[in-house]
Amino acid sequence: MDVELRQLRVFLTVASELHFSRAAKRLHVSQPALSQQIRALEKTLGAALFDRSSRATELTPAGRVLLDAAPRVLFEAERAQSLVTQASNGAVGLLVVGSVGTALASITPRILRTMRASFPDLQLEVSQQDTAAQIVAIADGRLDVGLVRAAPPTATVAVEHLVSEPLLAALPLDHPLATSEEIEPEALADEPFVLWPRPLGMAFFDIITSYCREHGFSPDIVAEGADIETQLGLVAAGLGVSLQPAYYANLRPPGVVFRPLSGDVPMVALQVAWRRNDRSPAVAHFVDTARALGT
Repeated sequence: MDVELRQLRVFLTVASELHFSRAAKRLHVSQPALSQQIRALEKTLGAALFDRSSRATELTPAGRVLLDAAPRVLFEAERAQSLVTQASNGAVGLLVVGSVGTALASITPRILRTMRASFPDLQLEVSQQDTAAQIVAIADGRLDVGLVRAAPPTATVAVEHLVSEPLLAALPLDHPLATSEEIEPEALADEPFVLWPRPLGMAFFDIITSYCREHGFSPDIVAEGADIETQLGLVAAGLGVSLQPAYYANLRPPGVVFRPLSGDVPMVALQVAWRRNDRSPAVAHFVDTARALGT
């Protein structure tokens, strides 16, 4: 049995009018042509749909069954067509996103909010991961796209700059330098430091250590934290000072103050990363949204 959706629409028009002439006018076809389409549908189904034995056109029992089923069939067909179209445009499905904490404190929520507004049927799965883990996960296909920090591109993963902000000094609230409007980097030479472990973000770690060496000292790293909350908690506890991107000042952690550094200060880049050979429309939409919001 091969019933066309067009035939079901014609049937529903006739069933609503119970009058072939009026139905033909609604459909902008001749009455003979309409009758021919209904007869073709009845032949396909092997059952009469309308009782034409009296002056009034009435539905047969088979016609009443089809009248109940046809709207559901048409709805599901139109829904399927819509979903296919949306999928081809990247508007449905699942997009797995990684983000460094830096981005979660700044640009990531705005990107996700824009994506949700534009593509409400696209499911977004977001996890906080450091840059090194994201680059590996994107290359392996475990992440579709990521927001990373100070990462070089690879043969597999494309990386594009979004926005840069300067390093700031993160200090315990009761630190003698906490009331300074601006801090000379040399003033931190004898301070204990709290930093990220280098394997979690080699490029960012090297930015900080190179900056310190340019000012005549190597940081005395007394503690490390695998996430920004841990690091800032260690700073608040007085274990040391830290150098962090300005994005993290938005977190306003208790017991920590952020102060600008004097002179030329390194800029830390937030970037969007994705597989070079990924042709997913959803990934393209995410990258375009990140570009727009990063400018």
